[in-house]
Amino acid sequence: MSDSTKPQSVPITKRQQKDKTKVKGYRLLMSDVHTWFGLLLGWLLFTIFLMGTVSYFNNELTAWMQPEIPTVSRSLILPSPNMAQTPEPFGVAITHLQATQPNAKNWFITKGPTSTSNEQRLHITTSADDERLRYQFDTQTQTAYIPRDTAGGNFFYRMHFDLHYMSVIWARIIVGIASMMMLIAIIAGVIVHKKIFTDFFTFRWGKGQRSWLDAHNAFSVLPLPFHIMITFTGIITLVALYMPWGGKVADIDTKQLFEGIYSYRAADATELQPAPMVDISPLLTTAQSEWQKLNSNYAITSVSINHPNTDHSKIIVDGRADRQISTIGAFRIYDGQTGDILEQSKPPPLAVTTHTVMVGLHAGRFADYWLRWMYFLLGVAGCGMIATGLVLWTVKRRRQMVNMDKPYLGFWLVEKFNIATLAGLPLAMVGLLWLNRLLPLEMTARAKWEVDGFFMIWAGSFVLTLLLPSRHAWRVLLSLVTLSLLFTPFLNSLTTERGFFQSVLNGDALFISFDIAFLILALIFAYITYAASFKKVSPKQKTTSKRRVASQIEAS
Repeated sequence: MSDSTKPQSVPITKRQQKDKTKVKGYRLLMSDVHTWFGLLLGWLLFTIFLMGTVSYFNNELTAWMQPEIPTVSRSLILPSPNMAQTPEPFGVAITHLQATQPNAKNWFITKGPTSTSNEQRLHITTSADDERLRYQFDTQTQTAYIPRDTAGGNFFYRMHFDLHYMSVIWARIIVGIASMMMLIAIIAGVIVHKKIFTDFFTFRWGKGQRSWLDAHNAFSVLPLPFHIMITFTGIITLVALYMPWGGKVADIDTKQLFEGIYSYRAADATELQPAPMVDISPLLTTAQSEWQKLNSNYAITSVSINHPNTDHSKIIVDGRADRQISTIGAFRIYDGQTGDILEQSKPPPLAVTTHTVMVGLHAGRFADYWLRWMYFLLGVAGCGMIATGLVLWTVKRRRQMVNMDKPYLGFWLVEKFNIATLAGLPLAMVGLLWLNRLLPLEMTARAKWEVDGFFMIWAGSFVLTLLLPSRHAWRVLLSLVTLSLLFTPFLNSLTTERGFFQSVLNGDALFISFDIAFLILALIFAYITYAASFKKVSPKQKTTSKRRVASQIEAS
């Protein structure tokens, strides 16, 4: 081979050597942190966020899932001219329990799931021989309503931080780790975006990756304070589980500390003798009047009686101020025979107050309807932030593939998990509502079958995602979500006596609101289904992608 045909070596310049050894800048490192912390647990975070968002209306969901309990007529919530003569509602409920459940192990009475301050609807739980009976009691009509067995909105609330089919402790540890990763991803995202607020006001439709990034910014920037608050307070709610060492080092008796802050006392006495109980109504009146001297908004929220009509009976009265952020209220524990005060709450330590304020901010139970709707909409924005981030990861890498029809394993898995979570989870949630209406009312373990059905539908969505091409899987699952939402009001009208027109005639605001909400959500998912109809990539675009990748390989 002559010298002229030998390959010529090109000298490497100092700049090229510097570029090859250049270390990633801080912003690029934060970009990697933002990407991978958001991706690795993104599907779990979407589940946590979506379940938590729905939980802001978990009491209303429970009421919708128990249509046997009629709506409260407006006459019950209007002031009565003889209101001063109206019997104390908790006392009326206790009289009812004396007549119907005198030998129960425990009576627990609280306001109904959608109670207002003047509403005389109570939620009663009695337990005897480790079996519980739950029903609602109207103190004005003396009517007890025993609804269908259902998981109710409480399933979404518990799923938010306890997950399911696993140990509660391990579930909360996993959720805590995911929340910490999300908080880091949010902070890293703020560092990465130089023009984060400018980009918020820029949205480019139909621009592929650019549009997904704009949507991600829109869902992230404006609700950013809420995202940080809700993630941080979510971690703080279970901080004692994640950091138990302080209490152990200080040798704190956690049971004694708990009993000094909260009113719960187990009904665990064994040797019992029958004994008459004191008249409870005067005790309740005295407790409420004394609490209101300290705070005019205080009211009794629940009454629990352990071992009623025995020599070990205890009366536990809880109260809280209306619209109070902290989840701690006042309590008194009375001797059930004499009416003497055995224990009463004291001002909690400042650290406990701070913790319970954080819990209150996270749960939003202090909020009235307009603020709860604000929580809900900001929670939806959080779901949108996570969803667009997950989709953006695949959209960005799809353009860099040599052959889009044969993606590498990592990309394929991420895309399938995206579809099964972002489309399959909403389908399973609506499916649970359908099961609530379709399962036989007399079915054994009916609530458990609702939950099992939820996970069966979700698992079926994942199987369908694996069997279909990704573009078709998006279309099918999103279409199913749209149709199921659209027909939920019709299913409700066929299976209950509280359909839309009947609800309008009866002034049933709860069921009217749900029917309207289902139709609005159906329209939103119909648009998402339309937007998810991705165009096939033309051969020219594929060739361009191949050339781009080939040039990158050659350059490297």
